[in-house]
Amino acid sequence: MNQSSTSDVPTTMVTTPPEVYFLNHTSFNYCSISIDWISISGKFHAEQHYTTLKKNHWRQVDELDGRPLMFELDRADENGEFTQLAVLKRNKFNGWRIETSNHIQSPKEKQFISNIIVLFDSPHVTRLDIAIDFINCEHAGMNYKIFKPNTTTTVHYNKAGKIETTYYGKRKSNVQYRYYDKRLEQSQSKQNLPDNIASWERLELQLRSKKVASNWYKEAVKMLSYFKRPNLTTIEETDPKSFYMLTGIIKHPEYFKDLAKGTQAKYRKMIKNNSGFDVSLADKARELLLTNANVIQQEINSFLASKLDNKKDHATIKRNARPDKT
Repeated sequence: MNQSSTSDVPTTMVTTPPEVYFLNHTSFNYCSISIDWISISGKFHAEQHYTTLKKNHWRQVDELDGRPLMFELDRADENGEFTQLAVLKRNKFNGWRIETSNHIQSPKEKQFISNIIVLFDSPHVTRLDIAIDFINCEHAGMNYKIFKPNTTTTVHYNKAGKIETTYYGKRKSNVQYRYYDKRLEQSQSKQNLPDNIASWERLELQLRSKKVASNWYKEAVKMLSYFKRPNLTTIEETDPKSFYMLTGIIKHPEYFKDLAKGTQAKYRKMIKNNSGFDVSLADKARELLLTNANVIQQEINSFLASKLDNKKDHATIKRNARPDKT
């Protein structure tokens, strides 16, 4: 799922961390797209499959009155320290879900997860996070924003007053966007980064619903249509009034609702048409997304032991790629 291709890159896994591939690269304006999180739910009878769970290195970590509530799949390093690969949690009425984030590094590790999912009744994806990474990009510094009307926005700042993370949408909603300083996050968690990684920003799409596996591409394209960087100097001389109005709207979006409806419509249209905005990163990511869409779809299917052939995958992507009339 990367722009560069090297002979030492292992087979792409759904949740392989992007840093495995590109952190030592020195290229500029680097973009990578991956699946950062996947949750799969279904009915599962853990008591009947203790032996299979143990053979696949799952260990029970929680129970209630003798009933298992949670299992964990870990990887141990040479120092005996564990990295969590996945968790298996009980829901209501014998419902269970497997959650895995971006730590799988081999087909064998993934197989330990797939061997349990195959025992689920009617497994289906209930959460999917798509991560778009921008490395050493021009205009880095958390200068891009999501401009989506009527969206709850929450901004977290660090002690220096700089943006760490911006959330668009409510945490438990079916769709939420996140834009954050991944390099800062890695530094705070004491991860070693090469000196050549001057900036690393991540845009994430989080989806929750029963249709996640089929509509993720359409939702990712929609998210990128809102992702842009204010570049108002391009309209400062030709349209000074709009320059000052948009400057105020961007700095104080909370006051936008107080404008007259006609004025709101005018500036919403300007933002939608990218008048005074730079969308170069979004264009770059959109092109890469289209190139890798079938690979991502096949990886989602592989967790569910799907036997969709490439033609069906391609048809799904092509159908989802049609312009959204809404």
